[in-house]
Amino acid sequence: MENKFLIIGITGGFGSGKTTATSYLNSEGFKSIRLSDFLEEEAKKRGVLKITRKVLQDIGNEWRHELGSSVLSRKALDLINKSVWTRVVIDGIRNVAEVEELRKNGNFILVGILSIKKTRFERARSLKRRENLTWDLFQKLDRRDMGLGQKKYGLQVRSCLSVADIIITNNGTKEELERKLKSIITDG
Repeated sequence: MENKFLIIGITGGFGSGKTTATSYLNSEGFKSIRLSDFLEEEAKKRGVLKITRKVLQDIGNEWRHELGSSVLSRKALDLINKSVWTRVVIDGIRNVAEVEELRKNGNFILVGILSIKKTRFERARSLKRRENLTWDLFQKLDRRDMGLGQKKYGLQVRSCLSVADIIITNNGTKEELERKLKSIITDG
């Protein structure tokens, strides 16, 4: 395949700043694909009325089990290959097979975003996206997201972070995160 595009993948625990990073890269001309959008679409098709993080995790695990662990990255690559996009950010990579698939298909950089757990909890709770997040629920969902007790087709954020090309620590301001991202896209 001709290497016609740059893909930046974003991985990290929820509340680490993945969506903020993606928004910044959008402002720098990158098109974005949120892997959880595929899962939300499937949940809606199934008639799920309350789409929680656990519902999305369950559908993702089911798809990876039935369709292969790289199913979400294959869906993203299908979109990219049908587009005229040359710079793409993929938000929410959570399985190492997704990373491996993306590495085979062009110029790919995996950026891992790390944040202190308490900071991630406060950020996730303030978003009020899907559920009323308590510390106990956050801990339970985070353990699953990181891959603790998960099968190979399950969630593996910790393993994704271990194979990241670049790690960004995001415990500061949005502007500090944006400066770190800018250096990635301008320096290399």
